[in-house]
Amino acid sequence: MEDFEVVFTFGWLSGSVVTSYMMYLYEQIKNGPIPARGICFVIATATMKDDCKSRSKHIDDSSKIIAERLTKRNNNDIIIVPYNPGNHWVLTVLDIKTTTCYYLDFLRPIDVNSQLRQIIDAAMIMYAVKTGANMLIKVNWVNNKCPTQPGSIECGYYILNFMKEIVRDGLDILVNNNVGGGKEVYTDADLDAVREEWASYAVQFVFRE
Repeated sequence: MEDFEVVFTFGWLSGSVVTSYMMYLYEQIKNGPIPARGICFVIATATMKDDCKSRSKHIDDSSKIIAERLTKRNNNDIIIVPYNPGNHWVLTVLDIKTTTCYYLDFLRPIDVNSQLRQIIDAAMIMYAVKTGANMLIKVNWVNNKCPTQPGSIECGYYILNFMKEIVRDGLDILVNNNVGGGKEVYTDADLDAVREEWASYAVQFVFRE
């Protein structure tokens, strides 16, 4: 992995929290103690819904961003993509080797978000065409079981916890459908841990020379 661009969404803390926590996880992989597992990231704010754009324009622009990231992933085959369709965070984890996209939504919907599916599917086609990759274009979508959100304010922190577990434990927890280790909800201690990690990193980032 190499560069990690920081983009902040002004006026909306959740986007900044998710983006900066991804930076924290990236540095944990780059500098230790978390081992590299072939993971890279698409920053949280890169594909967020823009009310000034039409649906088709948003899908097209977001697909191009993800396709470009795929071409620059330095052989990392697991791509973590947070997505916010509007006041709600979900997480996708794309395995390039198997063209499988794992979908995590703490609201436990029956179906994958249709707009996100279009974005990822289109990005994979763009990537295959651009690189001449000898790979199947059809994406296999898996709607994973995961802890559910009990209230209305934990949204961003659930996504942070999902990412933390995947970075720490690797793709196996998705393949085995075991995000959260069987928990129905994350505990206060689980959420406090990611809050403290984010807060500590954010303070260090602000005061870096």
